[in-house]
Amino acid sequence: MLADLAEHSMKCQSRVIQTRTIAWCKDLLPSLNIHKTIPNILVHPTCSTTHLGLSETLLEIASALAASAEIPLGTTCCGTAGDRGLLHPELVHSATRDTIVQIQSSGDETCFVSANRTCELGMRQTTGKVYESFIYALEEATRFV
Repeated sequence: MLADLAEHSMKCQSRVIQTRTIAWCKDLLPSLNIHKTIPNILVHPTCSTTHLGLSETLLEIASALAASAEIPLGTTCCGTAGDRGLLHPELVHSATRDTIVQIQSSGDETCFVSANRTCELGMRQTTGKVYESFIYALEEATRFV
């Protein structure tokens, strides 16, 4: 009986498709209508986004939503390291030292996006800029007015 259950479970699990949110949203873009263009988006690709090879995809999504989208020069790991950077903000300060000037000199119309909540919190704590998931920018830009 347990063998039958395990076999059934394996069949069910083999039909499950895991999709990364960034890749899914990129595939969804052609079917969405952009009603509001965001003037400028600065993208912070997370370590996992970079390791999965999705940084350019994230930038493509941002570019579809904004008049201008870019990854700040020198962007690497933000130093948040899960929640470690929240307890030790000096990690994030040190990791973002090469990009802080570009980020802080961005205009008021700039939207700051990423794909991981703890990175967004660490970047906000260090830069003073509100970082949110790119999903919020996607929703805002495609919201029917």
